[in-house]
Amino acid sequence: MKKALLLMVSSSIILAACGNDDEQKNLEQEIKSLEQSSKDYQKNKKSLEKENKKLKDSIKDKEDELEKLKDEVKANQSDTEESKSSKEDSKDKKETSSTEKEQSAKKPFPNTIRTSTNGEVEVVDDIDGKHFQFEDSGMKVSIDHLQIFQVNNMPEGQVLLFNGAKDGYVVMYEVVTENTTNDKLFYDNTASIQHGEQTQRSDYASFIPDSHNEKYMKKSKENTDEYQPGEKTKSLKSIPISKKVYQAIKDNSATFNIHGGVSKTSTYDDASDKVKSFKLNI
Repeated sequence: MKKALLLMVSSSIILAACGNDDEQKNLEQEIKSLEQSSKDYQKNKKSLEKENKKLKDSIKDKEDELEKLKDEVKANQSDTEESKSSKEDSKDKKETSSTEKEQSAKKPFPNTIRTSTNGEVEVVDDIDGKHFQFEDSGMKVSIDHLQIFQVNNMPEGQVLLFNGAKDGYVVMYEVVTENTTNDKLFYDNTASIQHGEQTQRSDYASFIPDSHNEKYMKKSKENTDEYQPGEKTKSLKSIPISKKVYQAIKDNSATFNIHGGVSKTSTYDDASDKVKSFKLNI
């Protein structure tokens, strides 16, 4: 009996010892597993921290790039607005300059057409920059600017310039005339409009105010056609024409002619009959 009891106690002790060993082994294994998990966690943590730092650095780089782009956009917008403003200013200046030029070009020559005809007067053609040049025996003539005035609703019998018609036109031109020789020359400084056999010559006085009348700017007060050596004048001349002749000018079937006929004597001895013709192209 005692032997059996001792055997049972001994077996219990052995079993308990075996159970303790197994439990210890399990605990040790769990500890090792936890330590490995801790190591893996620390490893993953460092990796994540590195990734996080990379992400933060990347975000900062993108933010810096974004700010730079914003600054560039603002600068471009500012440049665009300035350029647009500059272009608009330039456009305004050009338009103003163009308008001023047109207004200046269409500004009528000084004239007395309205007071002379009692009609309604307006400039219908402004012919500038033509450079009509003519020379005869040392007398040089230059005509760059012409204007054509339309005259309407004149009183009946007011003038005979348009053959009794109430409507007509006046061609007015600015002429620079120069005696380029060392001799006194005589020249009547005339131009004309020619249509077929009809020729209408210019006049230095009709519709021309005294300030632009060649008579009042000549050195010789006795002879308006006398030019001293080197004498130069800039004056206005006028040519009255009918509606029919004006239409002929537009159709290029009429010509604007500058006449020569220069002489060294007041009786025009040996004067030429030189003429140069131009188209007005209106």
